[in-house]
Amino acid sequence: MNRILKYLSLAALAFPAFSCTEQNPEQMEPATVMEQITIVMDDMTTAKLYTDASTGALTLPMVIGETITLDCTTVPEDISEITFPDLVWTSSNEDAVTVSSDGVLTATGTGTSVITVTTEAINTVATATLSVNVVETTVPATGITITADNDMTDEDSGAILCYQGDGLNFSAAITPDDATYRSVLWSVDNEEVGTIDPVSGVFTSLTTGNVTVTATSLDSTPITASVNVIVIVAVDPTGIRINNLPEDGEIFSLSQVSFTADYDEWPEFSTVSRITWVSDNEDVATVEDGVVTFHSHGTVRITATCPGTETPETGYEKEVSFTLNIPAGYYNDDFSDGSWPWWENDSQNLSGSSCERMQNEQGEWYLNVTPGVQNSENWRCDIQRVPDDMTVSAANSVPYRNNVTFLDRANYPIICLRIDDMADKGASNRSIFIDVNNGFVDASGSFDRLWSGRLGGGGANRWTDKYLCSDGSAILVYNLATQEFQTGGQLPETGVAVFPNFKIGYADIRTFASAEDASYRFFWFKTFESEAAMTEYLNEWSSETGITYNTAE
Repeated sequence: MNRILKYLSLAALAFPAFSCTEQNPEQMEPATVMEQITIVMDDMTTAKLYTDASTGALTLPMVIGETITLDCTTVPEDISEITFPDLVWTSSNEDAVTVSSDGVLTATGTGTSVITVTTEAINTVATATLSVNVVETTVPATGITITADNDMTDEDSGAILCYQGDGLNFSAAITPDDATYRSVLWSVDNEEVGTIDPVSGVFTSLTTGNVTVTATSLDSTPITASVNVIVIVAVDPTGIRINNLPEDGEIFSLSQVSFTADYDEWPEFSTVSRITWVSDNEDVATVEDGVVTFHSHGTVRITATCPGTETPETGYEKEVSFTLNIPAGYYNDDFSDGSWPWWENDSQNLSGSSCERMQNEQGEWYLNVTPGVQNSENWRCDIQRVPDDMTVSAANSVPYRNNVTFLDRANYPIICLRIDDMADKGASNRSIFIDVNNGFVDASGSFDRLWSGRLGGGGANRWTDKYLCSDGSAILVYNLATQEFQTGGQLPETGVAVFPNFKIGYADIRTFASAEDASYRFFWFKTFESEAAMTEYLNEWSSETGITYNTAE
């Protein structure tokens, strides 16, 4: 069975190309371009892949003298339909790896190489790549430790217990750490009881009974390790207890991405997959096995129901419900959880700029932003909320949900940033601003794009308040109830404004010798219903962290 590594492929961009017809050489018709190339390899080769710690690239290990045959698939699948069907295989370092015209790799010397397969068509970006690392001799595996994502074991035999119809995810740790092949192939001795994916280690139980799961190293002289699994009859849970029930009125930020219910079932070791989880509004959030995934703002009621017929033990309920409130305009992005991927350095910014999630000694998460060269005097790097994975309004093709930014003047007018102000770190100049584009209000099906530009009426450094923190960061405060945007003025007193593009501009950073010296930290982005609510939060935060803050300007 071949496994298609789709993450190794890049989609092609359409480009104009034409070919002559046999009937009329002068008549031109559009060419059929190759849209995608995907490298394909067998299970054994796929299992050898690992992620290189230094480069982050998916890497195939090889030994000098070894040969491996790669294949590929294309879109369209029928290569005869493609105008330029010929494929070209190349190696970036033939001293390490050579590749034939039909994808046969030969390890010729130690080192790394990037194998590329692409089409001969002009201007194509239908390309797939694979990193290869060649070593002189194999470092064999000496030990395999198997673990499973299930802590149920049989007291007498020590075998792993699995309920009929449930699954297990097996993983294997190879010793030594520098073993050439760091993965295993999985197998079972009784496929009537259960099956296992040979590469991923995902076990699926089919019927009750005993089965042995074996992990085999990929060395020429392999070693093995095995565990016993007993598949038992499913036990219906009769009660559930959720340990972290949200409080009445507790609110969640859409950018928190999800809420996970911490729950126990009764009797212990019941088949948890038999608990039914239901969302009463899947447009707002969906739920699976207690994990509630947010999709849009609003309220949603989540219900968990146990199928057992017995009376639950005290402290457990046959059915438990809770409500999550995800209001528009409320943000609590502190980069400690799912909110952090929603921010990045602006893709329109300068070469060399970057945004990296880091953690300080106090355990606080933040984004470390490194600017690029703006001009001969200044550094710059803006950061933006990433507007991807969105549904689109049919009315005007404006992104409407998920990562777009909602601003609500009526309920959450206070915007609060904790960020380094480089003026406090010796900069002779800097320009900090909130910048939006194409803001509109969805009211009765009317989409009016009214708001664009910088908050504060244009210019930079237009916050209403600034607090200087004892760790060198600053808290900048903006107020939607009193401040205007460059275009459109103030937000309306009612209605939620939707912004497909929202960023914090950080430009004109002057008098620093290097990008590292000009880099800044971005700790959080929060909104509050009032200045009093903000002050209450800041006082609690200061007490918990030991970081003091004072009004600077």
